[in-house]
Amino acid sequence: MSRLRDKIVDEKKPVVFYEVIPPTRETDPDTAKAYAECTVEMIDSTSISIDAINLPEIRAERRSAERTHAYEPKTDQRQFACELRSQFSNKVDLVVNHCTVYEDWEEQQQWLKETEQAYKIDHLVLVGGETSKVKYPGPSVTEMAQSVNYAYGDTFFCGGVTIPTRRHSDPLKDEPHRLFKKGQHGLEFFTSQVLYETESIQGLLKSYDQLCHENNEKPKRIFLSFAPVSSKKDITFLRWLGVEVPKDVEKQLMKANIGVGWRSLQESKKLLENILNFLSDENIQVPLALNVEHITRHNFELSKEFIEQLGSIYYDYMGIDASTKQVQVVTESV
Repeated sequence: MSRLRDKIVDEKKPVVFYEVIPPTRETDPDTAKAYAECTVEMIDSTSISIDAINLPEIRAERRSAERTHAYEPKTDQRQFACELRSQFSNKVDLVVNHCTVYEDWEEQQQWLKETEQAYKIDHLVLVGGETSKVKYPGPSVTEMAQSVNYAYGDTFFCGGVTIPTRRHSDPLKDEPHRLFKKGQHGLEFFTSQVLYETESIQGLLKSYDQLCHENNEKPKRIFLSFAPVSSKKDITFLRWLGVEVPKDVEKQLMKANIGVGWRSLQESKKLLENILNFLSDENIQVPLALNVEHITRHNFELSKEFIEQLGSIYYDYMGIDASTKQVQVVTESV
């Protein structure tokens, strides 16, 4: 199996992440082990190859609205990564998300040293603060990326996060420019916020592609993120997280008390197809990948359907036969 970083930078290769929420700190070792075993069994049973497990860092975020799902402190994602690694026998890579702004650079260095030496993890997603209105003690994502590259060379392979709705009238503060600058300073890929509408991500991809073309730079790969919902509470929680869920989409999802999860899958399939068709129609050269999340524990099983059905659409876009997981080669008769 080729290294994950090689796959990500090779735009011809498909890449699929599965984002798993670590168990809570109160989870006993046997339950944590079973949690990991269940994740492994689910992934091994899918028809789509999962290239990496993407582990988020969950913090007690402060937002204006009240949380719909109570915050529970989670196990250090690096510790859970080690449990997953033991279960997977190194068959799947691990990606750890890390918030950069809450500790100063000296503390960040200690975290990086532990991550490399004790946990043997070298793929990171660098995440910033909740709001630009707060002065944080630690480095920004761009500053962290620069420092990591300077201090560690190519030891770590770093990505970031993109929020398609984060647009600004000032071009230098607009999301396409932010992606471009972060790419120049060492970030090699970006995972999007969960998608439940296409206008924002289509506009972002088009503007980012144009900016890269104007500056003769190759765009970085962007992972399109999708997650199931199975209740009104899930939709409210996504909105609390900052996800744009249009009213007409919510109406479609909630038109009956049963089948909400199934309809969220159908909606996500339609969104993904629209995005991929848009890229083809507009000749946009931004390489894409897929990131499937479950967000809440009760949607874990449903996320398997998301992996398989969205993965099949993505594989087809990349020219991959899902039944064999091989690149399709088209030959012409002479």
